[in-house]
Amino acid sequence: MTKKKSKQLPLQNVVQEYKEASPHELWYEGVLMNFTYGLLQGSLISFIALRADIVVLLSYLMFYFFLGKIVNRPKYVTDLGKFIVFPIPTTLGAFLGYKLAPYITTLFQQ
Repeated sequence: MTKKKSKQLPLQNVVQEYKEASPHELWYEGVLMNFTYGLLQGSLISFIALRADIVVLLSYLMFYFFLGKIVNRPKYVTDLGKFIVFPIPTTLGAFLGYKLAPYITTLFQQ
């Protein structure tokens, strides 16, 4: 997802960048990676609030191993990446992590 300078409207830029991106780049490197990042982040915060120590420890391990992968990838320089591919899957993943955390905690406490 490289940026091209143009005088198109932002929505037209997003559509054009979507057409230029490969499916692997968009769905694996973009949507899936950002969803997983949000899921781990949302779960971690919820586990901390629930005071489930062993699950917090495991979540920290998973989160920081995954964070190393996220930090070391190319940055988003396109409108598609900045406004669609990063924030939407990350938000959905974080919300799902928040909702699943209480159920996962009960599995570890039994």
